[in-house]
Amino acid sequence: MVSKRNFFAITIIMAITFFLFQFVNIAKDRWNDYETNSYAEDRNTLADKDSAYEVEGTSVVYIGKEQQDRIGNVAADWAHYMKKGFAYYVSLAELEAVLPDDGEGKPQIVVIDPDAVNWKDTQEIRRLQDLAEEGINLVFGKLPDVKILKENKELCDLLGIRKIKKERTTVKGLHLYEGFLLGGERIYQAETKQEKKNQDMELTVPWFQLESGTKVYMKGIPKDKTLEEEAYPVVIWRNSFEKASVFAVNGNYMEDATGLGLLTGMLCEMSDYAIYPVVNAQNLVIANYPGFAEENDAIMEKMYSQSVRGVFRDIIWPSVNAIHEKNNMGLSFMLSPQLDYSDKKEPVGKDLRYYLKEINEARAEAGLSADMVSDIDIRKKLAEDEKFVRSEMPEFQFASFYQGKLSEKELAKALEQPVLQNVCTVIKAQDDQSNLLDYENENVTGQRVVSDGFSHTYSEDFRVKSIETALGYSSVLADMSQIVYPESEKDGWEKFSEKLSANISTYWKDFQGFDGTTVSECDKRIRNFLSLSYREERKNNIIMLEKEGTDEPAWFILRIHNEEIEKMGGGSYKKLEEGVWLIQADSNNVILNLKSSETQKYY
Repeated sequence: MVSKRNFFAITIIMAITFFLFQFVNIAKDRWNDYETNSYAEDRNTLADKDSAYEVEGTSVVYIGKEQQDRIGNVAADWAHYMKKGFAYYVSLAELEAVLPDDGEGKPQIVVIDPDAVNWKDTQEIRRLQDLAEEGINLVFGKLPDVKILKENKELCDLLGIRKIKKERTTVKGLHLYEGFLLGGERIYQAETKQEKKNQDMELTVPWFQLESGTKVYMKGIPKDKTLEEEAYPVVIWRNSFEKASVFAVNGNYMEDATGLGLLTGMLCEMSDYAIYPVVNAQNLVIANYPGFAEENDAIMEKMYSQSVRGVFRDIIWPSVNAIHEKNNMGLSFMLSPQLDYSDKKEPVGKDLRYYLKEINEARAEAGLSADMVSDIDIRKKLAEDEKFVRSEMPEFQFASFYQGKLSEKELAKALEQPVLQNVCTVIKAQDDQSNLLDYENENVTGQRVVSDGFSHTYSEDFRVKSIETALGYSSVLADMSQIVYPESEKDGWEKFSEKLSANISTYWKDFQGFDGTTVSECDKRIRNFLSLSYREERKNNIIMLEKEGTDEPAWFILRIHNEEIEKMGGGSYKKLEEGVWLIQADSNNVILNLKSSETQKYY
């Protein structure tokens, strides 16, 4: 039996506990300033397209039939991001005609499309040899036809090819070696039924065997298990020729954004150290979420026994939060007030308040999505969105916008609408283009999605590793419209959430050293990255780095062999993996002191 004294004490404790919980909730609600968007700024006050750094001189040259072909676009975009001058020539003879006689101002790298070379002209090989003898590094974005190689021993010698074992062979997988791209070694070989669904790499290639003195970065894994590894078909390699390196890509990997990382890996292999700028931003974008209108009721009731609003609130929201808390990515939601603008079912205003509170509390960002299933003009859709948002949240301004399926012409119209007047950045859908980060117009940046959160094939993984290597950037998209309008009963959130959680926790764990950002935080870093210029010089064990173009912090990757950072002035640093360091330059002048590593590795 409880005494009166104990009963009174228990009652007091319960009352105090209840008051504290209530006080916390009241304080959270009062301090949660969700009615205004903390990410919204006047875009006219931010760095704009005119402030982007334009490089003088020529460090990177592309030889191709057309500058705007796939390999040429990759080379130009990579040079832009690496702050290197770019030039295009239709032939080796045209390049030879403009090279300075004294060697000053010569390019560092020449990227070659072999289709632009007349291999019947014996002078062409001599021109390539001359470039290498002058210390100009060569990159074959793809290889000449095998028949051309068979007829041209000097070309094989330049590439380091000792023997052409087969014109075509099909391997069962690919082995990417450690040290070329960030994220370490990968073996892209399917063993299980599920892994076979992920195998979309190029597995049929010419089978070359190389001379000694070459270095291989990726090989095919043949079906014949009795072969020694040295005899495996090669895919990406380097040959040392005179004073330069000659790189070869046996496949189509230089034709999309994957090529950005391959060129960066090659740059790092050209000398004993390399330092280059990166964005340092990892984004998770949840598009077309939440739904504020009761759409597609029959399907939702059949699959979940709930309405769209109930599914998004009670099932998806806790799941997305849990995924976010387990990874290092910043979180952004691209809201879709409704997807069907013809069904007469209006969005519910109180849901907007609820989700903006929750999003703000999760330190995430709320943007607006362009997606819809209705066949109406984008301006009409955005006018409806404006009416809905202003009726409930008159002060809220969007800082980000998801382009979705809009064409570039439709996007330009959209950015002129009142509801998007403060938008500073556009999230662009995933494709194979290499211009991942750039200005959409004078004041608005574009940041392209890198990966689909619900899918991660082998080629997608290789692409992610390449982009992380080149830019320290990733943007993962989870499109919730397919939950509202599924193609089949298999498209349930349970399976989608499992894929999203597994993909992020598995394939991005090697990149947790980079910062998680919302898309607007990423926008500021993109502007600084594009405005940045820098110079670096090494004397003995000291690297001096000078940046210009921005007073904000800037980030660089330093890659070194058999050394590590002892101390730094003008910023901070962290080790990402063996031989790879993330440098944060807080001041315009940075000094890095290096020392020999305790563990010596030989390359």
